[in-house]
Amino acid sequence: MKVINLMVDHVIKAVMAVSGIVLLAVTFWQVVCRYVLKAPLPWSQDIIRLSFTYLVFWGAAYCVHEKANLNVDVFLTALPKKIGKLAEIIINVVLIGFFAFLLYMGIQFAQTGTTQTTSYLPIPMSWYYMSIPSAAAFMIFYMVQILVEQVKELLGMGKEEQ
Repeated sequence: MKVINLMVDHVIKAVMAVSGIVLLAVTFWQVVCRYVLKAPLPWSQDIIRLSFTYLVFWGAAYCVHEKANLNVDVFLTALPKKIGKLAEIIINVVLIGFFAFLLYMGIQFAQTGTTQTTSYLPIPMSWYYMSIPSAAAFMIFYMVQILVEQVKELLGMGKEEQ
């Protein structure tokens, strides 16, 4: 499983890195062309939007892996330790349900973009829309692993107390 995790991590990091570099380079070149050369590049909007979309959604998936997603620590720390762990598990099950919803609806949404193209380049809109279900799949992948760890910890904690 560690090998698969490393491969998934590397793929996500590579997509984020490429997206970030493309976003920076094309945005910089667009600014130079627009304000220095007085000749804007209309096609750059399509590339910037595509790279930004993947950077945001796949970055969110990586945040799930790093357990950097938003949570309410004040609520969890106020609870007794075992109940707090159980509450975290319940929250993560709800998150898996939400990510499954994103995956399902994202696939349907991406299918609607197969007949549409971007404004300036012949890129199908489904390429943009696929960032949602692909990131949701990675979020589920990571969240299931986190959930398994939490359940093992909760069961291990229960055995120690007995």
